Amino acid sequence: MMRLLAQHSAGFDPSTPWKEQEASLRGASRLFDQIAARRVSPHTDRSHEFTRLLCPDWVNVIAFTPAAEGGELLMVEQFRHGIDAPTIEIIGGVCDPGEDPFQSAARELKEETGHVSQNWIPLGSCTPNPAVQNNRCHFYLALDCQSTGKLSLDPSEELRVWAVSWAEWRELLANGQIHHALVLAAFLRLYSWAGWEDLRKSLESALPRG
Repeated sequence: MMRLLAQHSAGFDPSTPWKEQEASLRGASRLFDQIAARRVSPHTDRSHEFTRLLCPDWVNVIAFTPAAEGGELLMVEQFRHGIDAPTIEIIGGVCDPGEDPFQSAARELKEETGHVSQNWIPLGSCTPNPAVQNNRCHFYLALDCQSTGKLSLDPSEELRVWAVSWAEWRELLANGQIHHALVLAAFLRLYSWAGWEDLRKSLESALPRG
């Protein structure tokens, strides 16, 4: 049972919103609008300035080929300009305007890997950084993925598509080669999914016996 150890200030209720005095746009891009917002605490009546990033929702897809064909995990490797280094990730991207997250997930899977799936399971969502961002990242599991043999990338996208065994994935995770926070969050949701143990057993049974 949760126990409250301390709180500040007196009468603090985290569900009570702060009153916005003013807000101004500091910068805009394809991925986010940067807002400077001055807000007043409902508990102390003091005002403070906060930075908010208004972002579209994102999707991440954990995609497996059929267990009968090896049950491999589809990964993409690309250069990431935020860290000036390559990353190995699951499939992911931005939801287009007016696009349902599931539609975005199916589109990203096909565009980035050339695969499609008829067996989708939603795994929930998370708030990537609620301190400054307003968006959510939606997670999906795509099973029995089949290749169409064709990628459809944005002009700025350059990537490799990898098929990774479950044993190889665990090694990549253990040695720190998987470090994208939203990829790690996606697998936390997978491990919390009610069907995870059955899927794990099928993935492990697909591994070659040494």
